Amino acid sequence: MKKLIVFILLAVLLALWGMGVILPDAGYVLVILGQKSLETSLWFACFAVLAVALSWWLLTRFVRVGWSLAQRLTDFFVFGTTERASKRAASGLIDFLSGDWLQARKKLMRTASKVESPLVNYLAAARASYELGDQEDALKILNDAQKKYASFAVPIGVAQAKMEMSSGRYEQAKTILVGLQIKAPRNHLVLNCLRELYESRQDWVALGSLFPMIKKYKICSVADTLEMEGFIAIGQLQFASESAQRLALSDRLHELRKAWSKIPSYQQRVPRVVGAYAKALIDNLHDHEAELMLRKTLGKTWDDSLIDLYGLLRVADLPEVIRTAETWLKYYPQSANLLRALGRLNLRNHLWGLARDYFQRSLAVQQNAETFAELARLLNSLGDTQRSMEVYQAALQLSAPVLPDLPQPTKSY
Repeated sequence: MKKLIVFILLAVLLALWGMGVILPDAGYVLVILGQKSLETSLWFACFAVLAVALSWWLLTRFVRVGWSLAQRLTDFFVFGTTERASKRAASGLIDFLSGDWLQARKKLMRTASKVESPLVNYLAAARASYELGDQEDALKILNDAQKKYASFAVPIGVAQAKMEMSSGRYEQAKTILVGLQIKAPRNHLVLNCLRELYESRQDWVALGSLFPMIKKYKICSVADTLEMEGFIAIGQLQFASESAQRLALSDRLHELRKAWSKIPSYQQRVPRVVGAYAKALIDNLHDHEAELMLRKTLGKTWDDSLIDLYGLLRVADLPEVIRTAETWLKYYPQSANLLRALGRLNLRNHLWGLARDYFQRSLAVQQNAETFAELARLLNSLGDTQRSMEVYQAALQLSAPVLPDLPQPTKSY
């Protein structure tokens, strides 16, 4: 359109000039360059400028057309036939797999329009640009591919989202994926990529909303689906715990029970999920409720992480809790976690000697830095500083890396 307007203006001006409408005394133009000067009429100067502009446009147009023709001729001779282009594209894919990103991008982009499956070329070329550190070019390649091949919107969009995720731009990735989900709600690629995004961000609420779709369309294996559901349950319980801590103490238990009621019954029997609920209760000062839950679960399924929580309980009837734990000791006498839990419960009950004995028995079963620290702290409080230092030293040696055998200076007396 712009070219047409310029052409019409030129035609009008030339017509007017030819008809003598332009006055001969319209003025003049004086150009001075150093010691030289040039004087001409105003209209001749205007026509000269227009002629130069037209010549420049024709020259640039000629260069562009010539360059495009040269590229087409090159493509014809190098990638002329579909078979030859396919071989060149295959070579580009080999370069891609070999990590030669520059050659891969060059070959794949040059053959993209000449192969039967151009999507592979675009996706691989975009990834090659990304690996070269040219993220703008990678996104440009994908955008061009979307414009040319609208039917490839989903896989191209997923590729864009993954690049955004790799660069830490999670909100941009989420925007892309949510838009794709609206267009293709059942697409496995989109759902799986959204799952990865929410898991990486630990956005359990969003993942919980997405989970029914993941489960319905079998995005993951049965085992992975159950594991994911467990993580969602734990995340939601942690979120409920944080929310409950902002409420009055009398309202916290109701909030936590409401969150627990939303957990599927089969997940309520999984020890790690029970542990998350028990910890939420303890963090919100409802240790008695946590004790009931832990005792019920441990009576059916033994779990070291749950017995660790049992040892941290702050309940009024400590002797009863200790008796329950001692009953379990008959069945699990070699449980280092149970022995440590009993040590802690006896500490809370101010039975220092029993606590020390249980810590020592736990260490006899299994050396553990946490148990060493508990025993060392107790010994120091009892005034046995020498023994406390020895225990701390043992804990340090246990947690420190094994040092190489190197010569050391001898003591000088």
